Amino acid sequence: MFVKKARSPLFRLGEIFLEAGIISPQVLEQGLLIAKRASMPLGRVLVMSGHVSDLDVDCALVTQVSIRDGAIDVRVAKELLRFAHVHQVTIDEAYRLNGIGRGVGPLSRLGKLMMAAGIVDDAGLKCAVKHSKSTGYPLGRALVSLRLITEQTLSHCLNLQILLRDKRISFLDAVRVLQSLQKSNQSLEAILRTCGVSSPVVSSQPRLGDLLVNSGLLSKADALIICELGTESDAAFGQLLVQYNLVTQQVLEAALEMQRMIALKTFSKARAYRLLNLVASMEKPLERLLAEFDVLDQIVALLRAAGVIDERTMRDTAASIENFEFSVSEVLIQRGFITKEMSRTGLVMLQELQRGSVSYERALEILGSFKPAAQDSYELYCAEWERALHLKSLAAA
Repeated sequence: MFVKKARSPLFRLGEIFLEAGIISPQVLEQGLLIAKRASMPLGRVLVMSGHVSDLDVDCALVTQVSIRDGAIDVRVAKELLRFAHVHQVTIDEAYRLNGIGRGVGPLSRLGKLMMAAGIVDDAGLKCAVKHSKSTGYPLGRALVSLRLITEQTLSHCLNLQILLRDKRISFLDAVRVLQSLQKSNQSLEAILRTCGVSSPVVSSQPRLGDLLVNSGLLSKADALIICELGTESDAAFGQLLVQYNLVTQQVLEAALEMQRMIALKTFSKARAYRLLNLVASMEKPLERLLAEFDVLDQIVALLRAAGVIDERTMRDTAASIENFEFSVSEVLIQRGFITKEMSRTGLVMLQELQRGSVSYERALEILGSFKPAAQDSYELYCAEWERALHLKSLAAA
């Protein structure tokens, strides 16, 4: 017994136009009547009545074949036909402008944007998709790896993806901007203005990725990969960094705090970069590092009160610091005005003062041995230093 094979819907021309929302049921009904009476194709009747164009008919015929052959999903076919009608483009252009490749398979958001802008053709995308699957790279990094696009192009696409995510720009506007970027040497902000798209608000707070890259804690390539993964999955950039073990949670928290501090002009970017490096290398929370810097400032205050560091040195050092990159205390150590012995003894004296084991005057007297004029009496205070260091070791134990 033979089972009768189910027939696929024919999707006649009128039905396609109707279901794509290009004509109304009344227009279709009237068109069919006229076509029957005049013995004319329905498409010609609809063109003559001004409801569709010749291009619309061509697009519908191509779409009709694609649906019958099973080459395209019916819903997608209708959307593409509607798009082609509204923008009066060919069906092939409708495919491209919507980021839909033929035979490429499902594309990421980034892939759709690049295809729509004509940055990469179907063949290039097929290679990149294959490379992405074999390497684990996201599509954008795979395209860079294959030298089909540059890192700058990838960066532009990711910035546009962020604008799309935030609903600051439409998909077609993003396509136009990307095409303009490929044809000129202008910046993204300039192209956005030229295309009539509002430029992103420039924030005084640096991007997290830029902060980590400039700190030397994250490579630019890894930053772009994480950014692409984030824009595709709507995941937070920082948490993806931790998830992929590119930074620790401690470094991430420090970087987020540095963002706020830079925006408030508490620190310069250069100082923030250095502090982040210290957080990573010393594996200490930012708060603890800043507290230790505060202790260093207190030690310098003691040395200054003891006359070890004169006022002129303090003024000259402070005046030589640019953009608050370093504190006065750090520069004094960097330039050798404060030796390791001075800072070590100053720390012990500070701790002894806090415990009440030594008076302020006695602490200044001990630290005063570091004054140039008092070097001859240096030996007289060695016993005091040794006692102080012994107390410190006992406290640490």
